[in-house]
Amino acid sequence: MSITNKDKNPNGRITETAEELYENAPCGYVSFLTDGTIYNINATLLSWINFKKKEVIYIKKFPELFKIGGQIFFETHFFPLIRMQGYIQEINFDIVRKDRTSFPGLLNVNEIPAKGENPLTYRATIFDITDRKKYEKELIAAKKKAEEDSHAKAEFLSTISHEIRTPLHAILGIGNLLNKTHLNEDQKEYARILLLSSENLLGLVNNLLDLSKIEAQKVKLEKRPFNLKNMVKMMQQTFKVKAAEKNIDLLVKLDKNVHQEVLGDPVKLSQILTNLIGNAIKFTKYGSVTLSIEHVETSKNKCLLSFKVRDTGIGIPKDKLEAIFQEFSQASYDVSMEYGGTGLGLTISQKLLQLHKSEMKVQSSEGKGSEFSFDIWYQVITNHVSKKDKKISLKDREIFRSSRVLVVDDNPANIYITTQFLNEWKLENESAKSGLEAIKLLKKKHFDLILLDLHMPKMNGYETAMQIRSLNFIKQPVIIALSATERGEINYKLKKAGMNDHVPKPFQPEKLMEMLVHYLHNPNDCIIEKNLYLPVDLEEELEDLTEIESSNNSEVYPNIKQASFNVSKFVKMANKNAHYLDKFIKSTLDALVSYNKEYMEAINKNSEVMIGDLIHKSTMSMFYIQADHLSKIMEESRILIATEDCDALVLKQKSDECSAEFRKIIDGLKNLKANEILAHLD
Repeated sequence: MSITNKDKNPNGRITETAEELYENAPCGYVSFLTDGTIYNINATLLSWINFKKKEVIYIKKFPELFKIGGQIFFETHFFPLIRMQGYIQEINFDIVRKDRTSFPGLLNVNEIPAKGENPLTYRATIFDITDRKKYEKELIAAKKKAEEDSHAKAEFLSTISHEIRTPLHAILGIGNLLNKTHLNEDQKEYARILLLSSENLLGLVNNLLDLSKIEAQKVKLEKRPFNLKNMVKMMQQTFKVKAAEKNIDLLVKLDKNVHQEVLGDPVKLSQILTNLIGNAIKFTKYGSVTLSIEHVETSKNKCLLSFKVRDTGIGIPKDKLEAIFQEFSQASYDVSMEYGGTGLGLTISQKLLQLHKSEMKVQSSEGKGSEFSFDIWYQVITNHVSKKDKKISLKDREIFRSSRVLVVDDNPANIYITTQFLNEWKLENESAKSGLEAIKLLKKKHFDLILLDLHMPKMNGYETAMQIRSLNFIKQPVIIALSATERGEINYKLKKAGMNDHVPKPFQPEKLMEMLVHYLHNPNDCIIEKNLYLPVDLEEELEDLTEIESSNNSEVYPNIKQASFNVSKFVKMANKNAHYLDKFIKSTLDALVSYNKEYMEAINKNSEVMIGDLIHKSTMSMFYIQADHLSKIMEESRILIATEDCDALVLKQKSDECSAEFRKIIDGLKNLKANEILAHLD
């Protein structure tokens, strides 16, 4: 059979046979019998696998063209599939060359029914997808790099925002304190500008951090009861001064059918409304800004509420309505220059609404104003009694006068600002510049509440809290963390360290006061989660331990230093007290038994997160017994699980090694007797 083309060809007739088309097709063709024997194969596929035709025809079987995975598929799945549907479509297998190297192939197989004397056979097409696989790997690598870059960006923004928030805390604190002193008119204006500029900078930092967290999918909706009417009232009070400064009316319209008590995320709603109202006031020179909330419908115990923020400002050109929701974008360059801002507020608001399964809508007329609107479903609450706004009442003043607060912070400016507010509220207070200094103070006198900075050198806030919880107080103090890091990111660590609550820096004095009032009135709310951190009396934790640790004389210090661990820190801290030394060893032993179980559970579940949490949780125990090798193996296990193509055999070997190390230390600690150790030291 031949194919002829004569269409205006200057060279005359061109003839191509079907055989030529078959042999030189851009894909491999192979035909085989029901037992897999190959009876035909084209030149293209032969060139790919570097065989001659005589080496293949009626000699090789079809599965032999594949690596072991393809051979297993042919033996187990091929015939059931082909009989059920008559074909197999686009399956990836590695094709083996004569020299045993391979290339990725895409396989399609069709069943050729028996006809006359011809038996049932199969015809396969094979495509060389080496380039495609290369592109896929490049795409995967690019995606991984993009994710790593995104994570690095988020980490950078988190770090830099913390570094900026710390001095901002001092600036805002001093500004608030200045406002409470006797100032002349010029000084009041200076203080007002100082506070306004600091708040604007804080808003920018918060926006950048929020955006990075949303992109990293770290933001989740909370569900807690809140009073919508109170929130709206608070929003009105927040923007009242700014609106008055521009002679703009700030109006609020609350539909009488709106349920006041609802279950949802008040922080996210407040953030969205703050962005919209702030923008509306910024871009309005005359007229008004109106916030309206309407009840749309009720379904079972849920209600749909419509929120609208309308202004009589400069408006937005029609061709810019979509651009304003893009990151760092505003309606025009002139607008950015005249009114300022970063163009992040609407982006963040839209992304927060997407978490609510909603979206922002905008209607605008240039020169006349704009209206931004959105709808959110909330669960209705009928029997919730909301907390009243806290003010310093006579009862509060009485509890303040009878309470003592300890402020722990390595930054003198932070200590000064915090203690100034405590002094103003007539709260007796003292300060410590380190965790070690705080523990020494706590041993001498009782404090009802501790304000504890998390980021301190040598002994950070988490370690300090753990040591405080290990002290045998008749009544444990309330511990409130102070940090520029948001609570959602550190909540787990706070609980594990035994802290009760968290105040983000820079804080509003009123917020801190509300928290102090609450915990001093309700000390029973000081719920401490029992954890497995090593309870240790650490007066001299950071002092020189060389006296014991540097000694390698096992006759003088029997069993103190073994291959897998070293309890010399315990001996030093026990100060020749057998009771305390036994307690230290027993606590560590119990913790390690639990950690070993958690480790095996994490391995069985192949969970990097569980092992990561375990490594964090066990840090203090490993530090005190100097089990560096065990810590190293656990980290290596975590890295193995995190690896995309984790080798099960290698992971099994690593987990066996880790379990053996656990057993060594556990058995070693069981054999330690405090009296025997101390007897050799005398």
